[in-house]
Amino acid sequence: MASKKFYAVKKGKVTGLFRTWDECKASVDGYPGAEYKGFTSEQEAREYLGMESRKEDREDLPRPGCLLAYVDGSYEHSLKKYAFGCVFILPNGKIYTQYGNGDNEKYLQHRNVMGEMLGALYATKAAMLNGYREIEIRYDYQGIEKWATGEWRARNDETITYAGTMREWGRMLKITFTKVAAHTNVKYNELADQTAKRGLTEGNGIPKVCKLEEMEEYVGE
Repeated sequence: MASKKFYAVKKGKVTGLFRTWDECKASVDGYPGAEYKGFTSEQEAREYLGMESRKEDREDLPRPGCLLAYVDGSYEHSLKKYAFGCVFILPNGKIYTQYGNGDNEKYLQHRNVMGEMLGALYATKAAMLNGYREIEIRYDYQGIEKWATGEWRARNDETITYAGTMREWGRMLKITFTKVAAHTNVKYNELADQTAKRGLTEGNGIPKVCKLEEMEEYVGE
């Protein structure tokens, strides 16, 4: 009998595709109603999880235990509002979106950058709430990474608070950053931009951080 080389967890502490039994066991041990199965091929495991097989989607799937988030910000002067958009990609291939906005007069001077920072903060807090050990934040405004890492000096209350919070949270989970070129048809970066724009008119303040499954699921075009 062929040995199982891939383990798929539908319901567990962390869902997704695992390559060792020890990783799988850590996810399902003690979890009520855990759903998982072992397979001899990666394709069978992906089919069990209902993962899409398109190349661009496979390349965007984070490894188990890591949440991938595209974040973006938006601003509309006529509305006197800034907004953020987040696109969350889970290891099991599911995708959720979230947005929110603000109109604090003090923060309006930062325009869309305020939304960018709020998006990164919201995404990181969501990763912690949902039990992830790591988050990869993909962004198109470089301050999101450089303020957090200290490469750029934070010079006002808002950027100082952002940088300090991200560094504090970085002691609780691993945070990695990936720069994406803006408006170059990167699928989920464009979706984050569209989601942030929705936040300007459809959002009602900054939503409470919640379980990913309670957010709006993105099912593709």
